Amino acid sequence: MKIKIAECAGFCFGVKRAINIAENALKGLKAKDNIYSLGPIIHNPQVVEGLFKKGLQVISDLEKIKDGTVIISSHGAPLEALKDIKEKGIKLIDATCPFVKYAQNIVKGLKKDGYRIIIVGDSAHPEIKALKSIAGKDKKSKKIGVISQTTQNKENYINEIKNILGEDFSEVKVFNTICNDTSKRQLATRSLLKDCDLMIVIGGKNSANTRRLWQICKESGVDSFHIETELEMKTKWFKGKDCIGITSGASTPDSMVKKIIERIRRF
Repeated sequence: MKIKIAECAGFCFGVKRAINIAENALKGLKAKDNIYSLGPIIHNPQVVEGLFKKGLQVISDLEKIKDGTVIISSHGAPLEALKDIKEKGIKLIDATCPFVKYAQNIVKGLKKDGYRIIIVGDSAHPEIKALKSIAGKDKKSKKIGVISQTTQNKENYINEIKNILGEDFSEVKVFNTICNDTSKRQLATRSLLKDCDLMIVIGGKNSANTRRLWQICKESGVDSFHIETELEMKTKWFKGKDCIGITSGASTPDSMVKKIIERIRRF
């Protein structure tokens, strides 16, 4: 039985950066200090749990926070939350991924120029919530600006663009805001599907980019499983399989990928 690992496995740049920012903030933490992240700093429960043990508390809103430090997650935060932090005089540390910031700046420009902004992505995702807060209320302009969630499936984005082009408009501006890491992971995963008869997709169940990798695998017809840790795997998955493909989301640490490979070898 062969094991093939996707070229783009382990943390992406934005996730590494966010974790380093959090780790550095926690190093200077005193016993009486409180440090929070507004939502999980990345979408990986095991990594978030590790940071919690070091003192990083995850909060869903700012209602009960009166002092301390708040870290903005890699996904960004709505303008209302940033305003609330400023008004309360709470220390702010921004760990927003630079690629997410790039998308936010595009939205700011489109809004300033009077475009109706269409954002393709998961409406419940924190990145989209932040982008929507910047875009503001939907304009009725015939000038349309289109951007994507940074972890969107490229094929899905193209299909949505085709649908948008069927609308009544005077001008359309389309921006490719899917980050390079996302595109590379999806291409690397598709490459594995050509040779493998079983795919293991590693990453948080709450991770949008990991779920899209799993979706790509499932749609191919190859037996595929989305797991967070090595303990979720079952021996029966591997019976009769010749080649196992392993791919991971952008917020999956190398250490977890190694644990899963070791367990597969024991199987």
